[in-house]
Amino acid sequence: MSDTHCELNEDIIIAPVKNKRITTPLDIIQQNLMKILSFFSLLVVDITSLTICIALSYQIRIKALPAVFAGFPSVSPPRLEDKVWWIFAIVILCIAYEGLYTKRQSFWQETRQILSANTLAFMLIFAIVSLAKLSDEISRTVLICSYLLTLFILPLCRYIGKHLLARMGIWNETLLIMGTGTIGKELAEALIEDHYLGYTVCGFLENKPAEKADKLIICDQEYPVLGEFIDAVGVIYSTGVRKIIIAAPELPGAELVALTNQLQKYTSSILLVPDLIGIPALSSETDCFFNEKILAFTTRNNLASRLNIIIKYLFDLFVGAVIFILLIPVMLIIAIAIRIDSPGPIGFSHKRVGHKGKQFDCYKFRTMVINANEILTELIAKDPALKEEWEQNFKLKDDPRVTRIGKILRKSSLDELPQILNVIKGEMSLVGPRPIVEDEIVRFGEHARDCFMVRPGMTGLWAISGRSDMDYEERARMEAWYIHNWSMWLDISILFRTISVVINGKGAY
Repeated sequence: MSDTHCELNEDIIIAPVKNKRITTPLDIIQQNLMKILSFFSLLVVDITSLTICIALSYQIRIKALPAVFAGFPSVSPPRLEDKVWWIFAIVILCIAYEGLYTKRQSFWQETRQILSANTLAFMLIFAIVSLAKLSDEISRTVLICSYLLTLFILPLCRYIGKHLLARMGIWNETLLIMGTGTIGKELAEALIEDHYLGYTVCGFLENKPAEKADKLIICDQEYPVLGEFIDAVGVIYSTGVRKIIIAAPELPGAELVALTNQLQKYTSSILLVPDLIGIPALSSETDCFFNEKILAFTTRNNLASRLNIIIKYLFDLFVGAVIFILLIPVMLIIAIAIRIDSPGPIGFSHKRVGHKGKQFDCYKFRTMVINANEILTELIAKDPALKEEWEQNFKLKDDPRVTRIGKILRKSSLDELPQILNVIKGEMSLVGPRPIVEDEIVRFGEHARDCFMVRPGMTGLWAISGRSDMDYEERARMEAWYIHNWSMWLDISILFRTISVVINGKGAY
C-alpha cells in the first residue's frame, strides 16, 4: 500500500503523519496565554502613551500657552483624573476595532491605521464633549494638544514597545514558509529584517525539488529545509507552527486551492503569495461574487484623480518651502566649503527628463572638479573597465573627479539639496521617480512611460532601497510600482524613511 493518500479527491498529495506530535491541553493553554499576554502588553503600551500625551497637554495648557500668548486664560483648566477613563476607552476601542491588537503589519502600515483610528476616536470625544456640554469639565485645548501629541507619541511608543516585547519573546510568532524559490527567499528576508512584525521563520518546505537542499542561507543565517510540500502536515505537528505562508507562485490555481483547503484545518492562518508581482496592491481590495465562489481583486489608479494630483502638488509646494527656509543656513555653509575646497562655481544644473517627458534643469551642488568631462573622456579611453561601468550605470563608484567636499556631499546626499528649488518651481516633487538623463530612457524599457506620469522626486523608493546599488531593471520595476501604488501616505512614509537611509549613507556614492 502506498504511503501517500489524496484528501478530498484533490490533486495535491499529502503524506500521512507518523509519530506525530500530539497537541496537548497544556500546549493550547500556553498558546492562548501568549496571545492574551501580547494583547494586554500592547494595551499597556497604548494606555501609557495616552497618559503621557494627556499629561504633557495639561502642562502645555497651564504653563507654555499662557507664557507664549498673553491673552490666553491663565486659569488652570479642570483636571481630567475623574473623567479621563472614558477618553481612554474610546481611543482603545477605536484601535481595537482596526484589529491593531492582533494584526501584524509593518510599522508604516500600522501607523497609518493607528492615526486613522486615533483621529476617529478624538472626533467622537469632541462630539461627546460638545453634545453633553462638558466643556466646563474638560478642556478642549487639552484635548486638541493631546490629539496632536498622539499622532507622534502613540506610533513611537508602539515601535519601542513591540521591539521590547519581541526581545522578551512575547510578540514573537513562528511561521513556516512553503516555497524555496526566489519569492520564498525574498519574503523570508523581508520578514527577518522587519523585527516590528515579530515573525520567526522556523524553516522551509520545497515543492518537488530538482535537487535536495538541507538548508537555506537568508540574511547570513541558516534556515532548515524541513521537507517537501507533501510533508506539510507532519512538519506542522512536529514544530507546533500555526501560521503558514505559501510562496509558490508556480503552482497552478487548482493545486494552490487544493493545498490551501487541505492545510487550513491544521493552521490558524495561511498567507498566499500569488503570481501577481508588480500589480497595484496598496489601494486594492478583495471581494467575492456569485455565492462567494469567485474571488475578485480590485485596484485603483490614485493618480487618475485630479484632486490627488492637486493635493500632491500643494503638499510639495508647502513642505518644500518650509524645508527650503530651514535649510538656508546649511546650504550657505556647504556653499562656503565648496568655494574653499576647489576653484569653480558652487552649483551646476544638468538636463533631466521630467513630467510628460519634458526636459528641465536639475540643480545640484558641484561635487567634481571643473574639467570633469575632459577627465572622464581620458579615463574611459584608457580603462575598459571604467568605460563599461560608466555605460552601465552612468556613474563611477570610485570617481577620481570628485572633490574632497564632494565625497562628503555625495555620501550624505547633501549635494541634492538645491533640488528643493526645482520642487518649488513645480519641476520636481519631494517624492517620485529618480530624475534621469535622456540617454537613460532606453534602459527603463516599457516602464519609461510610467516614470513620466509624475514629476521626478528628490527622494523615492529608489532612495530607501539601495540607491546606486540597484541595476536599471530593478530600478525600473520599483519606479513603476511606486506610481501604480501611489498614495499621500506612501509619500510621507518615504520622506521619513529617507532620513535614516541618508544618515546611514547606504548606496550613495
